[in-house]
Amino acid sequence: MSFGLIDVALLRVSPRSQLARIGDPGPAGRSAYARSSRRNPLVLACIVFAMCVCFLPLSSASAQSFGSGKKKVTMQRRLPAAVQFTASSFAVRVTSRDAAHNNVAQTLADLLPTELQREDKQLHVDNNAPELQISCTITGFETPPPVPFARNEVTMQKNAPPKKYYKVNGTLTVAYQARDKNRVIDSDNITAKYSQDFEEGTNAAANESIGSKVVDPFKRLAGKKTEETATAPTPDELKSILITRVVSQVAARLVNTNEVIEVTLAHGKQLDAPVKLAETGLWSRYLESLETMQPFPDPTLDAYRLYDIGVGYEAEAYKSEDHAAAKKLLDEAAINYGKALDAKPAEKYFMEPQTRIETAIEHYRALEASMAAASAPPPAASAPAQPAPPAKTGTGTRSATPHSGSTASSTKSAITTKTSNSGSASSKTPAAPALTNAQVVKMAKSGVDEDTIIGAIHDAASVQFDLTPDALIQLAQNGVKGKVVSAMRERDKRSSHHASPPASN
Repeated sequence: MSFGLIDVALLRVSPRSQLARIGDPGPAGRSAYARSSRRNPLVLACIVFAMCVCFLPLSSASAQSFGSGKKKVTMQRRLPAAVQFTASSFAVRVTSRDAAHNNVAQTLADLLPTELQREDKQLHVDNNAPELQISCTITGFETPPPVPFARNEVTMQKNAPPKKYYKVNGTLTVAYQARDKNRVIDSDNITAKYSQDFEEGTNAAANESIGSKVVDPFKRLAGKKTEETATAPTPDELKSILITRVVSQVAARLVNTNEVIEVTLAHGKQLDAPVKLAETGLWSRYLESLETMQPFPDPTLDAYRLYDIGVGYEAEAYKSEDHAAAKKLLDEAAINYGKALDAKPAEKYFMEPQTRIETAIEHYRALEASMAAASAPPPAASAPAQPAPPAKTGTGTRSATPHSGSTASSTKSAITTKTSNSGSASSKTPAAPALTNAQVVKMAKSGVDEDTIIGAIHDAASVQFDLTPDALIQLAQNGVKGKVVSAMRERDKRSSHHASPPASN
């Protein structure tokens, strides 16, 4: 049996062989040696434990993974405001559909103005005559009791029982709207989720590394901030976490935001050299080294390389000053994150960036829509109708002169004439319902081949896919993954860009 680079068999020396080396020490010496030999198992156990702690990172580094000694880097997550407005004064109004959540509404109303003013010093609160009115309605708040579960884990103990954990979940949903004096400039449904596993008994986070479990208590005693969650949140702490996340999402839509986030990197074998570049902030060289690297033959191992590539694109996106370039980089990050998750759905760390990247992409989509609406010319005022001579008979030309029936009847007549000329092509049936996750799963379970499903996704008139982390897990559990999920992502991106309707002739 061996741990790391040291063979434990070398530590097992029989008492007879030891006496043969040192000679007979006499009755007193033999008695003392007998007492010390009884302590040898405890000493040996201590040595083995120390070697496990010291050499475990070495053994885990032999393959691509996140390992017990997780590599973390920080990046500046800079996002421009998703909407544009000129107001400098604002007011916040928060209500709740359920009176039981009025305290959540009050806390949100207290925190949101502070966050907006922290990011934009020119904004000030004016509850009497605000130029910008921000309204939020608490539509859902759930913090269910922890859910216990158990799972088998590799331990040094033979036939060890499953380790017990419990999951803490929470969800806060808010209907948000921002309105100036003339119009609604932004609105959305904001959702904040929390889901974390904790060990039963210790209450430590399940994804906490061995090294942090040993080191973090000393950091906490020294008053230093630790990187990982120490214990499960109390109900009040969970409520605060969810409210803070909603506040951050709303603020990011209205003002420029700049936050430091911590991201976990996969490491091991060829990945260690690029990780060092990321740790020094050399993201371009980091990306180049990963993309020019030979992919690993095993897709489940290459998934870690793809994940790290996604991190690089995300970091480059936040550095970009060009909005279009930033969105393109975020799209590349999402594609690589998605490929990693498709290759190894069971890797929990592949789930972490999904919500973060989807939020950022949706942020830039909203910004594009806002800029397009701001730059669009105002609709031209309809000019009064001018009398015109009637059209000549037999020429097929419609008269431009409105009759006493009104402009609406004239327009209706023109439309009717055009419809009759175009034949049955214009008498279309109502649009088919949007293609959803459930329909894709139904096709997969019915035995429809992958290429046919992908074709149906591409040809669908409209789609309404749910590509959140939870939904991706459900898709994978129902046999929908790989190329089909990639096609769903690409089709979902296309559906978000609606072309302007052509002008009527």
